[in-house]
Amino acid sequence: MRTTTARPVKVGFFPLDRQLQLGPHCWSRATAEQAIRLAVEIPSYARAAKTFQDLTKIAISASSMQRLVVECGSQVVEKQAEEAEATSRVPDRSEEIVPQAWPKPDSSVMSVSLDGSMVNIRGEGWKEVKVATISAVGADEETGEVHLGRHSYRAGLWEAATFAKQQWAEAWRRGIQRAKEVLSINDGALWIWKIIALCYAPCIEIIDWWHAVEKLWAAANPILGQGQAATMAWVERQKSRMWQGQLRLLVHHFRELAPRGHPIPGPVWGAVSYIYANRRRMRYDLFRQAGYPLGSGAVESGCKLVVIERLRQAGMRWSRPGAQAMLALRCVLLSERWSSLWYLSPQPT
Repeated sequence: MRTTTARPVKVGFFPLDRQLQLGPHCWSRATAEQAIRLAVEIPSYARAAKTFQDLTKIAISASSMQRLVVECGSQVVEKQAEEAEATSRVPDRSEEIVPQAWPKPDSSVMSVSLDGSMVNIRGEGWKEVKVATISAVGADEETGEVHLGRHSYRAGLWEAATFAKQQWAEAWRRGIQRAKEVLSINDGALWIWKIIALCYAPCIEIIDWWHAVEKLWAAANPILGQGQAATMAWVERQKSRMWQGQLRLLVHHFRELAPRGHPIPGPVWGAVSYIYANRRRMRYDLFRQAGYPLGSGAVESGCKLVVIERLRQAGMRWSRPGAQAMLALRCVLLSERWSSLWYLSPQPT
């Protein structure tokens, strides 16, 4: 009989456990770590190579810098894939389940948000990078204002099914299964809420406030006129109703944009359908009373930090392996786990 654990022991990332030969030079792990970190942080391999040379007086080309990133990042990608499969695998009946301690969460209330951002892949065009942000929910001791902090990230060029496993591995690592409450704040994308239902039900599902407000503007602008005083006044009235959780009254007032006896305009119908489909996720009055945050800024900032600042600068195009390697390394760095890549052990001679 094979033996398995109920959940796997934390998978560490231990790439570069040997010296690297780049051209005529043999690099130590410490030197490689400095070069890779600069390449991951600075939005250009050429600029990163120049900065490294200025700081260390060691010459390196942009192509060698890229090679370092791809070699290290590809190993992290492989480890992340193993971790994702291990945390989501269901043991078969022949395996003995050995319980183990769950990771401890950073807060009794944890949040998970999902989103996507586009990257230009050579030979494929613009492809979506799916991003997960796991956060601890806290409150300011003086003001009581609710905020999200201690963010960690998982991102990749994955289909939804693969991403579901990857984001769950990151959530498991953060101890989300031991949290007293789990929140999920997102836009209305169906693929996102399918993953949330699969992995976190029951949890507190919230439509990001500003995405909901955008639906009001999308309905009003084509009919009342963009930038018109009547448009702004109408949106402000509906925002107040939505803030108070008066969704029935809100939908009723959409009739102002669709007089009886006339076909309902497409933008109005779209907004009403959106509100109806997400009505249980838009009870902002109840969410505020419970002290829950209402915005998905954490994952939107995550998209900017992880993806846009490094992989979507002017004119950038990436190979798929190169983009995935960079994404994996940026997630580790921005999740403040960079030191886990560079464990201390005897260097090979």
